[in-house]
Parts: sequence; structure tokens; C-alpha cells
Amino acid sequence: MFLMLCSLPDRPLFLIDKAPFAAPEEELPVSSYHEFRAQTRRRRRKRTFRRAVFVLILALILAALAWVITFIIQKITGEEAPQSGGASSSISAPASGSSSEGSGGAVQAGWNVVGPVEQTVDATITSPDYRMIALPENGRVDMSYFANTMIIGDSISQGFWSYNTDIKDIVTLCAYQSCGPDTIVNNGQLKNPQGERVPTQDDIAAKLAEKQPEHIYVLFGTNSIINLSDDAFFTYYEKMLDWLQSVVRPDAQIYIQSITPVTPEYEAERAMFTQDHLYQLNCRLAQMAFERGLYFLDLNTALAGDDGYLNPEYAAPDGHHLDQDGYRAWIEFMSSHTAYSPTIPYLLGSPYYQAAE
Repeated sequence: MFLMLCSLPDRPLFLIDKAPFAAPEEELPVSSYHEFRAQTRRRRRKRTFRRAVFVLILALILAALAWVITFIIQKITGEEAPQSGGASSSISAPASGSSSEGSGGAVQAGWNVVGPVEQTVDATITSPDYRMIALPENGRVDMSYFANTMIIGDSISQGFWSYNTDIKDIVTLCAYQSCGPDTIVNNGQLKNPQGERVPTQDDIAAKLAEKQPEHIYVLFGTNSIINLSDDAFFTYYEKMLDWLQSVVRPDAQIYIQSITPVTPEYEAERAMFTQDHLYQLNCRLAQMAFERGLYFLDLNTALAGDDGYLNPEYAAPDGHHLDQDGYRAWIEFMSSHTAYSPTIPYLLGSPYYQAAE
């Protein structure tokens, strides 16, 4: 028995799994642990940022889709109306008691009538910004528009006749050297574009009676702010408009234009022509126009450079008047900033163009 046991092969009596045990994990160094945590935070921030970008893009797509749908619906239903300059105080129609055809009358509204939004209640503006009241860009008009137009002003307005402008021979020009609203009120005598001394108010009245213009543009200020106080200037301006509105045709459109900008050199020599002072005067002019139901035209948009001064490309040598390019820019601006009227000859391609029947 003993021999048999001894002769057994050298094998274990029991089968034992000899697979090695897994080695214990090594602990990460402190620096590696902090780096791991930092990487985790960065990945979390990236995921959050991607989600935010996705939500923003989705919101923009939905907003654009809503705008397109609204625009298509308006086109289909024919409810599109002339733009009024957005949600600001910009207006392309007169105040209460006026119409899209001028300073008097009323427009019959209808679902299929193209026309401007109108102010239907009396309003008063406190501390206005003239840029918010100024007439926005509308449909472009044909040059024949100016055959039914009168321009009233001083030597700056005389430039429409002095230079070879597109409207020189068709517009009715009542512009007088060194003129202001006080001169018109007092019927003072000044030189017209042809160099003749005429009584200003009588001259304007005669041309109004003869031409019966539908569109009247008024520009004063550069002479008056030298010779008058601001309050006196506006007192005379109001009196002049009282007279003018009493003699024009009932449906006439009257545009009050902003005082034109000057060059820095001209401003440096005359304290009353600072940008701040001109801004205040133009705000009061815009307020006066709005409260009277008239239109306000911001000429700075057309004539000023990015710095707010008169664009050097449009400035005459004196830094105050305009050169020929300045008058071309002015005419271009007037051609695209008119108050809507069904009688205006809009160019083909303008939103309000109507083919001749």
C-alpha cells in the first residue's frame, strides 16, 4: 500500500484554479486626479454650450419661419401697407385731420386700399429725437414729381437753380438770399435766384396761386440762428406756417426740412453752428411739424458724413453751402422720401407703382 502511494504521479490531490488574482489598482496621483476632474468639467461645459447654441439656432429658425409665413399671408390677403418706419415714432402720414394726399381731408380705409398708416388722435411730443419723427424711405418717384413741387427757402435752396440740377427747369423755386421765416412774415424784399429784389410773401403767394403745387418743401434756419434767438426763430416759423397753410391747396403736402450740417471749420468759427445746437433745433422743428400734421425730412441722413458734419464731397468752399454733388444727393433723397399719395408718379419697381390705365 505504501508503495502504491509512493508511485502515484506527482499531482495534487485536488484541482485548484491557478488563474492569477488581478493586481490591485494603483491609486492615481493627486495631480492626475485634479486633471481628470478638470477634463470632466470641460466636457460638461462643452456639452452645455452646444445645447445652448442648438437652442438659439432653433429659435432663430422658428422666428424666421414665422416672419416668412406672416409675409406670405399679407401678400396673399393684400393687407400690406406702406412702411411707417417700424415701432418707432417715425411717421409717413400727417397728424389728425390730414390725409395721405396732403394736410387736409381724410382717407377712406379698406382692406384692399394701399396707403400709409395715419395718426388718428391729437398728440404732443416731449423732448423728441428728430430722427424718430423723420419721414422714412418710401417708393422712389419719377422726376416729373417735381413739376408739381415748390421749394421755399434761402440761399441754400437757391442752389437748385444755380447748379445744373435735374429739377432746375421744372420745380417752382421760391428761394431768397439771407431769408428767414421772419422775412416771409414781414414780406421783406430780398433777391430771388435771378437776382431780382421781390417782396417775399407776395412772390410766394403769386406762385402758389399760379402753380397750385401739391408738394411744398420748406428750409430755413442757417440765417435765422445768426440773427434771432431760438425762441424768436420758432415764433416766426410758426407764424409763417400759419400763413402758408392758409393759402396752399387743401390737399397739399408740406415738408419741413432739417437745418443742413456744416463742416468742422465752419463750426469752429461760429458757436451757434455746433452739432449739439443744430440737433436741438432740428428736434424742435420735427416736433413742430408733427404737431401741425406736416412731414419732417431729415437732410442730415443725405448730406452728413459719419462724423455728423457736412460730407466733404458735398461741401462748397465756404463749408456751409453745397456743391453740385450735394444737390444731386439732396434730390436723390427727396425722390425716395415722399409721403404716400395715389397721385404721385412712382417709378416702376417701387412698392406703390401703379401702371397708367
